[in-house]
Amino acid sequence: MKKKWLLTGSAVGISGALMLATGFTAFAGTSGYEDYKAALKNTVQNLQSVTVQADAVLKDNGSLLSGAQSTLKANLKNEAVSGTVKISGKAGSQNLNLYSQPDGQVWKSDTSDTYYVKQDKAEKDEQKQGKEHKDEAWFNSQEETVIDALIGNLKNEITSTTANDGSKNISLQLDSAQIPAVVQALAPVAFKHLSDQSQREDLQDSGAKVQLNNPENLFKHSLFNAKDIALTEGVQIQSIHLNAVVNPANEIQRQQFDITFTGKDAQGVSHTLTASLDVQLSALNTTTPDTIDLNGKKVQQVQDHHEGRHHD
Repeated sequence: MKKKWLLTGSAVGISGALMLATGFTAFAGTSGYEDYKAALKNTVQNLQSVTVQADAVLKDNGSLLSGAQSTLKANLKNEAVSGTVKISGKAGSQNLNLYSQPDGQVWKSDTSDTYYVKQDKAEKDEQKQGKEHKDEAWFNSQEETVIDALIGNLKNEITSTTANDGSKNISLQLDSAQIPAVVQALAPVAFKHLSDQSQREDLQDSGAKVQLNNPENLFKHSLFNAKDIALTEGVQIQSIHLNAVVNPANEIQRQQFDITFTGKDAQGVSHTLTASLDVQLSALNTTTPDTIDLNGKKVQQVQDHHEGRHHD
């Protein structure tokens, strides 16, 4: 269930910026927040398998800093995932094939003929069943209460329009004046944390070129350098745009999200950073992930840091 939440949290729980659509007519008095929450719960609770296409872009003053495109097939019941991810940054681009099974994960970069394999520690069936029951209860009660409280009066800013076929377009658009003060206060804290984490990783990665052989570090080193977005003064959220498309079966089909920050770096240079995410869900409950046969292939086992170094 934990892996289910990791997937649906990224593929379903993230909304996106307003997508212009035709053929929609407003339902007077319809609560966009309640519509979205009902669709989210219905999607998460009934989702067994799904194909996810996601595109992420990060820009600084209009120039591309990094991007990522991925297509993933997932069976949540069997905890199986397969797919491809392309990551692009200042250092170039890489393609990554990945496979996840209940007993471990497999990665392969297009820059190497090596398949990296990391085994998961086995869990007892009763522990997994207990955790699944706990997660279901959390979603149905505690998390809903917490989210309702955090959303607060923003519920009134979420709109919902319904087409003749029953599909819905749910959106939220906020400028800096509409964003709650508590959310604005988190922006500089988030950038400070990102900068501090980057500095710690730089100290640890004295052998960065060697560590890139570890597929778990591919995204960290290839996507972008946190130093490129180190805002230290006057950090503010300028806008938040979110959009969700809900199909006639009341399942979330597409999510888009844009957020824009402004601020200055340590040299006093002004920056406008825009992060965008577009996630589309398809083949709900009819997706079958691909598998990988490692026989005859070059394989390298990957261990946790506390377990020792990587070995062939």
